[in-house]
Amino acid sequence: MDIQKFYETIGVDYNLVLRRLLREHLIDKYLHLFLKDNNFDRLGKALEARDYEEAFKAAHTLKGLSLNLELTPLAEAAAELSAYLRPLTAETLDPDEVEKKYEKVKTEYETIKNLIS
Repeated sequence: MDIQKFYETIGVDYNLVLRRLLREHLIDKYLHLFLKDNNFDRLGKALEARDYEEAFKAAHTLKGLSLNLELTPLAEAAAELSAYLRPLTAETLDPDEVEKKYEKVKTEYETIKNLIS
């Protein structure tokens, strides 16, 4: 898929990322590197293990990477999850709420992955 069309499909102004990275080939390069990053997998594994500190770190990193590439829908979902996990411990969080927020991250990530691949 054409990079500009990709950003239009996810509802982001292509010019925002172009201003940030300056060249289309760099955008393409970093989008493909993004797919090789392990923070999404790390997040899923941490949540499975109920390691909420590790899950917070992975969600927070995923948010930052997404913001750098203007992957706004994913960044917003990851920000919501990391903000929820930040102050909580295994005893104080609602597992259903964590799952709901994670599913939103997963949906956005998979949409982006499928469009880039």
